[in-house]
Amino acid sequence: MQVQSPMGTKLFQQDIVQKISSPGNIGIVLRCWHDAEEVPPVVPHVDPLMRPLSYGEVGVTFISSGGQREILPQSDLHLVDRALHPGDYCKRSFDDVRAGVVTNIKVKGRISHAINGAQVEGWRFLQDLEDRADAEVGDYVAFDDWIGQIIEVFDESIIQVSSGQLVRLPEMGSRLTVGETGTNILSPQLSATQIGSLGHNGGKDVVLAVKHNTYAISWLAVNQALDIAITENKSRPKQFWSGEDLEKLTLVRGHSDLEMRVGDRVYLKDTTGLPFTEHGKQGDMTGVVQVRTFLVTETSTEVEVLWQDGTKESLNAVDVIPYLNPDEYDCWPGDHVVFKNEEEKRPAIVQSVNAAERTAYILFPDTGNIELASLLELDAHGNSDHDANNPQAESFGVRRGDFVFIHALGTTNRLENPRVPRIGEIEPWVRENPFSHGELSGWRKELQDIGCSIATRRTSDHLQEKLMQRPITGDGKLSWCGEVTGLNLNGTVEVTHPDGTAATYSLERLTRLHDGIEQLEDDVWDAGSEDYHSYSDDDDWDMDTEGQSQIPLDDYWDISSTGGIRGDDDANVEDLEDDDEADLMEVDQALWSPEAEIPIPDTNESNIPDLPRFKSSNQEADPHLSEVSTPMIEYNEDDVKWNRFEILASAPPDHAFYSSPPSQPSKIFLGRISREYRVLRSSLPDSILVRAYEDRTDLLRCLIIGPDNTPYQDAPFVIDWMLDSNFPHSPPIAHFLSWTNGNGRVNPNLYEEGKVCLSILGTWSGDKNEIWSAARSSLLQAFVSIQGLVLVKEPWFCEPAYDKLRGTEEGIVNSRLYSEKAYVLSRGFVRRALEIPLGGLEAEITQLYRTGRRLQKVIDDAERLIQKSKDNAEIAPEDIDLAVPRLSAGGIITLERTLAKLRRLL
Repeated sequence: MQVQSPMGTKLFQQDIVQKISSPGNIGIVLRCWHDAEEVPPVVPHVDPLMRPLSYGEVGVTFISSGGQREILPQSDLHLVDRALHPGDYCKRSFDDVRAGVVTNIKVKGRISHAINGAQVEGWRFLQDLEDRADAEVGDYVAFDDWIGQIIEVFDESIIQVSSGQLVRLPEMGSRLTVGETGTNILSPQLSATQIGSLGHNGGKDVVLAVKHNTYAISWLAVNQALDIAITENKSRPKQFWSGEDLEKLTLVRGHSDLEMRVGDRVYLKDTTGLPFTEHGKQGDMTGVVQVRTFLVTETSTEVEVLWQDGTKESLNAVDVIPYLNPDEYDCWPGDHVVFKNEEEKRPAIVQSVNAAERTAYILFPDTGNIELASLLELDAHGNSDHDANNPQAESFGVRRGDFVFIHALGTTNRLENPRVPRIGEIEPWVRENPFSHGELSGWRKELQDIGCSIATRRTSDHLQEKLMQRPITGDGKLSWCGEVTGLNLNGTVEVTHPDGTAATYSLERLTRLHDGIEQLEDDVWDAGSEDYHSYSDDDDWDMDTEGQSQIPLDDYWDISSTGGIRGDDDANVEDLEDDDEADLMEVDQALWSPEAEIPIPDTNESNIPDLPRFKSSNQEADPHLSEVSTPMIEYNEDDVKWNRFEILASAPPDHAFYSSPPSQPSKIFLGRISREYRVLRSSLPDSILVRAYEDRTDLLRCLIIGPDNTPYQDAPFVIDWMLDSNFPHSPPIAHFLSWTNGNGRVNPNLYEEGKVCLSILGTWSGDKNEIWSAARSSLLQAFVSIQGLVLVKEPWFCEPAYDKLRGTEEGIVNSRLYSEKAYVLSRGFVRRALEIPLGGLEAEITQLYRTGRRLQKVIDDAERLIQKSKDNAEIAPEDIDLAVPRLSAGGIITLERTLAKLRRLL
């Protein structure tokens, strides 16, 4: 395995490369080390591209070698071209903080004959190409004010078998392309006897032509410019299209879909003097077939880039790299954003961005003023965790390349600017199971029957299908939809219609189309995540409590002097009935013996990095749970004392799960919770406080103080917990109290809507040693995991896909930006905890930040960091290991706003 260098990978998906040792061998990168791989591929690998990649390796399919696939070191390859599209983000290099957005592309290509490989001299351009006759899967089509999308096709292919005979092969799906050769082209559809009857002698078959005879179309959305009374009466068109009906459809393609890519089969407007091949003979079923199809063997792409600072540049695509992991605050001129702090929220349009200093000039359309703002106070996308379940509020504005509907003049999309709705749900039939009892079923079977019928009739009826219509330049028939091609600094949007004309519209007249193929791809990702459950407030965590009432803890429990728990029948929890014991066997019966203890993770300071400076007093622990029984601890600078664990009389109304109905606690539950409490009483780290409640044994609240030399240092992190009726068989449910004002997550694992993403909580996948186990796991372990695994020095790397970027230029830059954001936002947590009393923790917050003067420390530390950042923009060598060594100008602007409020709290 190669040693990782800090340079980052050179090659990315869809890059066009050639072997250095064989310059004519052109290939396409299908996998690269940079790709996020959720699950390691299964071994052994049938596909040579599917083994895990080492650093610096890429998986390539070579066009000029009959589709040969192999994994190679990127040092063996030369980058020929880079496939970028309008709307893609790019950079000059990994460590360049300035990024660009591709606004346009121009592609030129070299071609050869698809069958005999004869090269055609010179470059060919888009204007040299005939528009391809068939629509492909993913293409949009229009009919009767509806926009639909091709979901599947049925093909008829003409194959020349090794004997020279031509065969018409009907089959579903776009499996074959012109010029493809192989010994098994016919085998998926024909039996060995049928193949033998064709005179097949074991040589290679050649694909001469491919035609789609039937299309399955999902109709996504209707013309938004129509009156609602009209649209309500417009029924969806039929799902299968073929024959003469095809000319009723209009094929709608975006600009980038028309451009050449390596591996494409293309047709030229003028083929005079160019190579062609003839196959078959007169009188045969297929007649003589002339092939004038060409294969794109090499491309060169020129991109137009709009940089964040507003400058524009045309350059070769290989001179930039894809920007795959943009910062959540990244934005570009013309983008619609929302400027927000706790005093106001205002829509704005970005004019220019200083990426290094994280500032932007923004136009407020309500006043016409242009002002300087911190990027940390701009919501650039509108897709915060709070809006995750609202498809209409998915994002702000539109992006180049988006397909949009235009509302009639004088009407709007009915959303508050800059939100733009998204419509277009694929029809339910698309998601039907493709097979039943090993055979095609549902709509796929129907598509196959239609396609085979047409293929059979073609030989006797000489069928001649019509072609789909193409938009006629300037005819205006589809002026109600189009592709976003420009974002203007005044907030208007340039849309290019299918007929080639362009017009400018206000944002509120646009609605985005939700691509159906993207929806299906999302289904695949969701299906791949079914091995774990993502818990959130919306999940069904009812405790089967119908008809049950709330029972105070001390009405049910008799606390003995040894800390044991007796039920209302004075039976020890270990003296359970047989059916209870059977339930316990599901986990580990030994866990429930009187001597059993809850697992305790090692919480010394060598395992939890940089804990805040607290010290424990020598107070003896009271063995009774019903009384304060935890050792007191002191803030060593000011003799602040507090209780790490305490049981309060009642749960506070501001608890995230307060309104959830409690369940009748079982003896098993009470036995386990007793042991959990004993562990928390004796083993909590000094910087974690936990509160339990007599009237709600299913609820807890914990306060975690951010560890030293992390972006979270000295900040309070409050998490509410609920234990469902199945605890400890199921993990505790966490809700993080996010106080970011909707300005983004403070940590990749801590969502704004409250989700805590962690393996032990069942909200992220993990191996058997990481997930919750009733026998091995404990509440203490969950609390400590958050402090030790989440509130870390470099939180950007908590995102699983980013961990392998440690040490790379990209990882260093992005981690530094994230840590600055985390530091600035978490300073606001201090203010929020002091301004709004937190149920059950009011005294502790006051002791820590006021009595113990931790608030003064937070202010002093922040002021020193601001001054150091102003004095020296570069990171000093002695500060290189600090979690936040310096701040950008944008970080300073936002932090100073928070500091002004913190000073008033003194």
